[in-house]
Amino acid sequence: MKLNLNPWTPVNWSVSETEWNDPALPMVTLGVINLHRCAELRLTLDVITRAVQYPNYEVIVVDNGSTDGSIEMIRSEYPQVRLHEVGANLGVSSRNFQAKLAQGKYLFSFDDDTSPGTPSMVLRIVQYLEAHPGIDVLSTRYYRPLSGITETEGWSHFRVGKISELGIPGIFLVEGGACFRLDSLKKVDGYEPAFLCYGEGAELALQFYKEGRGIYLCPWFLTLHFVSSSRKSGFRAYANSRHTVWIISKHWPISAAIPLLACLILRRFIAMAMHSGTFKENAKGLLDGFRGIRPFIEYQPKLTWRQVFGLKRFYLGLFRWA
Repeated sequence: MKLNLNPWTPVNWSVSETEWNDPALPMVTLGVINLHRCAELRLTLDVITRAVQYPNYEVIVVDNGSTDGSIEMIRSEYPQVRLHEVGANLGVSSRNFQAKLAQGKYLFSFDDDTSPGTPSMVLRIVQYLEAHPGIDVLSTRYYRPLSGITETEGWSHFRVGKISELGIPGIFLVEGGACFRLDSLKKVDGYEPAFLCYGEGAELALQFYKEGRGIYLCPWFLTLHFVSSSRKSGFRAYANSRHTVWIISKHWPISAAIPLLACLILRRFIAMAMHSGTFKENAKGLLDGFRGIRPFIEYQPKLTWRQVFGLKRFYLGLFRWA
């Protein structure tokens, strides 16, 4: 099925007076997590507090112990924002506080360096989800405007099931550009506390998949990602190796996990041979992954065998190069 994937369509730029005054529109929550990115966070809050065209929403910032003036900036410049201070760096699992604090029917999840791509994106997604109750998690196109890179490009190759009018089904969760039905999010465990960052989206999406929930990539909705310069490729290689070991061990039956882990080790060593600059990080990630594997092996429930075989295309994405 061919979908209209153009996120720049004019309908995404303006909201009519009738839509603005629609009493049926539910309250929604826009959530942001932050750590030591005061400048990036200010840009994000500028957009979601001043440019979002939606009549009834709240903004929650969960801060992971920033010491760069982020807290003071929020309090002085954005007093309408609900601030929750974690006091320590819990990583991506701090998003779980958003689910606990949110008062909206839908929870939009952003990072401190991401924001809605068009003024009416929030409204259009809410309208879409209201019309399609079978979608529990909606991920957007993830676009880097400074480089022209679309991070979600090619994700349809790893879909689970057929493309439909709802979107592209799969284990898709754009961590900084997704929208959840809050009641559905509260029925799963939430973000894995052991993951500081990287891989958390796939892990959470697998929780939804096991519950038979609808997870869709809808690339006609757009999130802008202004990538922070503080990101380190070495840590990303390490975390991806470690977390993929944990994801497989946590969700697959042991008899399916063993061959998948063997494939993972082979693919990582080939990747390390091709990209020697991350050899140390990849190797340490695999080693630490297996050292900490026990609680993930013990986790229940696992995927059913029908679900395991239903992920045929997903395995191609699971073993992409680090």
